[in-house]
Amino acid sequence: MRFTSHSLILASIVCALGGCVQMHPTRSGFLTDYGELAPIDKRDRVRITPVDADALAGIDSFCIEPVEWLADAMGQPATSEKRQVAMQDAFQSALVEELGKIRPIVEEPGPQTAVVRAAVTGVRESRPWVNLFLSAQIAGPLFNGGAAAEIEVLAADGRQIAAESAGFTGHDWDVIGYFWGPNHPRSALRQAARRLARELEACESP
Repeated sequence: MRFTSHSLILASIVCALGGCVQMHPTRSGFLTDYGELAPIDKRDRVRITPVDADALAGIDSFCIEPVEWLADAMGQPATSEKRQVAMQDAFQSALVEELGKIRPIVEEPGPQTAVVRAAVTGVRESRPWVNLFLSAQIAGPLFNGGAAAEIEVLAADGRQIAAESAGFTGHDWDVIGYFWGPNHPRSALRQAARRLARELEACESP
């Protein structure tokens, strides 16, 4: 009887809260152009605009604007302002780290500098207390977190060199993320930055 009761409780929680979170690419209106965005994976987690190789070849640096926060307007906000700022900072740092491997990062744009614009368009934090309860029942944590983001790289004349709209969840191996809400969204935002950098690098490969 006790097992049956626990099973009913677990089933009720899963039905009420929706289970494992899934994040998807967004169309917030932030990007200057969405026309050529296309899915590049079967799960439709990432949509990419083909990189303008000629425009990228003429770029000698990146200037990364402060990350904007659009998650509230899209109905997927953070649980607190402090966590919002932490996620924005993590995304900003990831963009600097990943794009800095391709071109120098500068604070002021020059004639051959590309401007990088990015926005967090949605977050879903994990559910620590529910995951703790599930772990105590030997079911393991089920409620992960994730984030959605939009990024674009613009030439000095405003031409879109590359763009991405992506929705990622945190890594499954990030067990702490199941019990600390911001971890998975921050991990997802780093994945978004890394994915765009990979497209830019691939365009330059011989």
